Amino acid sequence: MAATLLAACGGGGGDGAKQPQEQPPPVQPPPVQPPVDPPVVVPPPDAQPAVTLAAPATVGSWSFYAAEGDKVGVYDASPDEAGNVYVAAGAAVFAKARTDAEFKAFDAKSAGLTTNCDEAQTLLCPVISVAGAAPGRAVLGFMGMGTDGDLDPEWWMSSGGADVVDFDAAAGTLSRARHVFIAAPPERVNETGAYDFWNLGRKKVRQVHRIAVEHDTARGSHYGDVWFAGSHGSFSVLIANAAERGWHVDATKYPGFEAAQDVWEHDHPDLRGVIYENGVPRKPGGEMITGTATALAIDPTTGDPWAANGIRLAVKKGAGARADGWNAPMFPPKDGDWSAWTGFYDVWPDPIFTSATEFWANNPAYQDAVSSISFCPDGTLWIASEIHGLARRAPGEPLLDDVFEHVAIPPEYCWDEAGTSVCAVYSVACDPKDGSVWAGLGYGVIGRYKDGAWTFPVPKTAPLFAQQNPVGSIQIDAYAGVDGRIVYFSHMATWKGANGGLTVYRGP
Repeated sequence: MAATLLAACGGGGGDGAKQPQEQPPPVQPPPVQPPVDPPVVVPPPDAQPAVTLAAPATVGSWSFYAAEGDKVGVYDASPDEAGNVYVAAGAAVFAKARTDAEFKAFDAKSAGLTTNCDEAQTLLCPVISVAGAAPGRAVLGFMGMGTDGDLDPEWWMSSGGADVVDFDAAAGTLSRARHVFIAAPPERVNETGAYDFWNLGRKKVRQVHRIAVEHDTARGSHYGDVWFAGSHGSFSVLIANAAERGWHVDATKYPGFEAAQDVWEHDHPDLRGVIYENGVPRKPGGEMITGTATALAIDPTTGDPWAANGIRLAVKKGAGARADGWNAPMFPPKDGDWSAWTGFYDVWPDPIFTSATEFWANNPAYQDAVSSISFCPDGTLWIASEIHGLARRAPGEPLLDDVFEHVAIPPEYCWDEAGTSVCAVYSVACDPKDGSVWAGLGYGVIGRYKDGAWTFPVPKTAPLFAQQNPVGSIQIDAYAGVDGRIVYFSHMATWKGANGGLTVYRGP
């Protein structure tokens, strides 16, 4: 996979900034190249191949569910609080009880899922993310049409989003409880210009790449919050107990926005490009580049959501401690200086440049390329990058001068590109049982980092997809009992078309 491609987008977070004028890119020397594996492209909804999950093949503590179809794979898998597990696989959703061996398959018709990926509203958008919630409940994320263009066709702008679904394991049924339109209705965002958000509403987050649910009942009215990360918006939330917490926006009075009820959208770290004068790059501070977020997690010690949009990392500091946590400020703060080093964390610091002409936000050399983040129970944050490898932040209050420790990746899982080491980590998850860290490394390798050492535990007799296909997501069943450990690894199809699947680990 390559580093996430970035787009210059208008209409940022709640600040209502005007859309910047499009500028020509600066002339640059060849950028540092991302890993040789190009990104996995999600086929459009009308080209989504049918997919099934085969009966499991078991080797010791490992079970392998091969995805069967034409160039198919698994994007995400997640347990709910009862241990039921849900699988996002593009054209289909799979679900089963924890103790069942095989999955049941569901599509738009059998589960009543939202179909909004064509103008006639008949096609299911690819299901690319999932998060288990309360027992028997999960949230599915879709790959909507386009990214975030304000002048896209209207039905594109209303596509994608998310569905909340209920699963009855005994009856073997999955059904939609509600659709989630991640949008702001009219009269919420005061912005003028080419696209009038005040009159027409704002519709940015069509592609939902990662979902995080607040599972901690000690958070009171926050329990059940659903945070979304995706195109343009790194932070959006479906608010639990919205009225009780002071949310007074009635989206149902705006036709077409009914499914945006109790939805707050959106915020993000954003990098400013270069300001041009007469076509000549002069200084940082120009176009807003918001990227697409695939990394999202909630700090278990504070309830604050953290997210990274490929370019930079940020946190909504204090969100878990206040009823209106959606209004918590982005941290590090936007202090009025839109240069490349403020308003977010730069986990892998940029090369030092002496003039504006050397800075180019779309150059991978200036990106963190964060693909995934995960918290340990003590608040330690692990950060995976598709270019730079793995980093760790010690638990504690977020500070302006936070230190991120860079953890070495074994060199055999890195590339050498023009003298630069490129170490790809596509996914990461901290194991709550012992604090070890699971990571999806380059070449489809599953690694485990514990006590300062790496091991690579997948048996050599495992199916090829479990040894060679990129692991786009790792999720862990935190409800499997004191002695239980269940880890779910989602293997995508490769860019060459080799099918992926689901790997499940139950062991020490």
